[in-house]
Amino acid sequence: MRESFEDRLKVRVKSDDRTLVLKPLDETKSILNSTGLIDNRLYKGGNTLHGMINPASNLWCLKYEVGGLPQDLKQEFTSFEKLLRFASKYFTKRNLKIVEIID
Repeated sequence: MRESFEDRLKVRVKSDDRTLVLKPLDETKSILNSTGLIDNRLYKGGNTLHGMINPASNLWCLKYEVGGLPQDLKQEFTSFEKLLRFASKYFTKRNLKIVEIID
């Protein structure tokens, strides 16, 4: 049986709240941000980073599940790809990489 157009469209639709999973690039190097250490719960499973659509502006933004964001991450993006590119560069400078995106 062939899939209908609606069924194929449902498969392609992604969530408006996506979890970004972080892991250290190199375990031997320190993991820093501009004000000191990054919350190690981000890569040990105690906290999560979300890329989500702000319903007020309809733009993509980053949110921690627990705690406040560093000032550099308090931006909004017109697409998830732009958010992901920015977050990847930001965390790579801090010895972290995005290894998985969970819808």
